[in-house]
This record gives sequence, structure tokens and C-alpha cells, in this order.
Amino acid sequence: MATSYWTRMCANCRHGRLVLQHDLTNRRVYAHCEDCEMGWLRAAEQADPDKGFLTLLGDFGFVDASLDEIARSEWVEHVCGSFDK
Repeated sequence: MATSYWTRMCANCRHGRLVLQHDLTNRRVYAHCEDCEMGWLRAAEQADPDKGFLTLLGDFGFVDASLDEIARSEWVEHVCGSFDK
């Protein structure tokens, strides 16, 4: 069973969790709303809906970010919880 980590509720839809993902193409961690599919590249911008992007329009592969990947990113101080998929 895989564990996913999240940072906060989505600033765009206000009911999806922002799940941390590992962008395999650009080798970065970003936050992805599990409901509305919006994403944020910068932890400091995740509360601003205008700073997000629609992840469905991105041209990159992604998987759930591991705790090690998160620990090496700017998102490490923003993890609020985890859940098993």
C-alpha cells in the first residue's frame, strides 16, 4: 500500500486536498488537488488560487512523492498529513 502526503485544502475548489506529487519529467515536487486537478509549484504560493495551474494541461509524468523526495524539497515544512491509497 502506498502512502500519499498532503499539505492543505485546495485554495481553488476549497474541498480537495493538495497531494504532493513528484514530477518525473522536471524532477520536482509540486502540490496537486485531488479534486479539481489544479497544481502549485511553489509552497509559498499554494494559498493563492491565481498562482496555480491546471495539471491536466501539463506535459509531464508524475507519481506520489515519497517522504525522501519531500524532505529534499521546499514542501517539507508544509506537510499536514498522510493517507494510504
